Amino acid sequence: MTLSKMRELRHASVRRVIGVLAPLAPLAMAAACAPAVPDDKIFTLTWGKLGIGYESFVGTRNDCVMAASVVTRDASGRENPMPAVSASRFKSCMRARGWEPVAGGYSAPLGYDVRIVD
Repeated sequence: MTLSKMRELRHASVRRVIGVLAPLAPLAMAAACAPAVPDDKIFTLTWGKLGIGYESFVGTRNDCVMAASVVTRDASGRENPMPAVSASRFKSCMRARGWEPVAGGYSAPLGYDVRIVD
């Protein structure tokens, strides 16, 4: 086999790989750049602890938001300015402090925006 024939086969192989991978590139880029999807259940969960008032709930919730905070970065590697909270860490923190999700319990104060990540 000649050198030119080997180059031709290699280029054909590369073109085939590119042909297969090129349609997938926009999907991969969209997934990598997509913002964290909020866990709506976190925002709709209401929490209860027998005999404890709303101020205590807000304090505990704020402590758990801080404890569950994670650094996230955008596609260029810069830190995102809006806080991000690990849903699983937040729930674990609230439960460790004696709070349980209950119907009709306390919910987050209005306007307290955080991004939820797993």
